Amino acid sequence: MDLHWYLRQIEEVIVRTLMEFDVDSRRDEEHTGVWVDDEKIAAVGVSSARWITTHGIAVNVDVELEAEGRGFNKRVIVPCGIEGRGVTLLRKMLEERTGWSSGVCWTVEEVRNVVARCFGEVFGVGMVHGDEIRSR
Repeated sequence: MDLHWYLRQIEEVIVRTLMEFDVDSRRDEEHTGVWVDDEKIAAVGVSSARWITTHGIAVNVDVELEAEGRGFNKRVIVPCGIEGRGVTLLRKMLEERTGWSSGVCWTVEEVRNVVARCFGEVFGVGMVHGDEIRSR
């Protein structure tokens, strides 16, 4: 096991999370993160110092991807500086699947809970909610 393995496992957590929301996603051989077609839906970062790792996961749930007054095709976000690739979000996946825009999407809390469960599954560890730890 090494940092590359660890990063791929974090990406697997997100792929499994998105499957729970019926979103077909994948890793990219060349670029870090999780992708739906050629659009990035989640960014992943890992840092390691003195044998301790920290990680960051950003899943695009329901954020503004457009510049005000511009169309959806002229996004202001370039994922990790990768030209020719876009950014997408869970809300857009829901709209495409249902064919209508209700303005209703999964909440960040709902997604976070699924991420935590999938993290436990991928790494084979039990997960404890922060409130449980603080009450001890």
